[in-house]
Amino acid sequence: MTTQYSEILKYNGEYVAMPSEPLNVYLKKKEIEFVLSSTACWRGYKGKWEIENEKLFLNELEAYIEGYKVVGINYLFPEKQRVFADWFSGEVRIVKGELLKYVHMGYQSIYEKDIFLEFKNGILIKKREVDNREIFLKQKEEGYKIKQEQVYKKSFWKKLFDK
Repeated sequence: MTTQYSEILKYNGEYVAMPSEPLNVYLKKKEIEFVLSSTACWRGYKGKWEIENEKLFLNELEAYIEGYKVVGINYLFPEKQRVFADWFSGEVRIVKGELLKYVHMGYQSIYEKDIFLEFKNGILIKKREVDNREIFLKQKEEGYKIKQEQVYKKSFWKKLFDK
């Protein structure tokens, strides 16, 4: 699977990437499916979200239906400009900082920090932050050591000295 476009979230006054899909809960419940718009957007839509007064809102939607027709938020929520996401209970992830490792699959790339926001019926109830820099550097060093050992095991020098 190709790396996917993240949803966009306005969080603490800034726009950040949110590699989570809180709208999918609603779509599954209503049995609504959008059309694949590109290999970088298997879900068939892109949303812009905002947290205001500890509540999660969907502010904008660009979705594709049969015939690749573009529809907006009114397609799901007639006569609404913005929608409180009261259907969503679960965790969303926000990525912050520099990209440490690019992974060409879904939302698996690693950034300096992950912020996890937990919601219950659209209301923010818990936040936690994970600093990936230390973990990433440790994994990178361990991976490097493993590679060195693998090279040594296959090398001419191992054959020569391990007799």
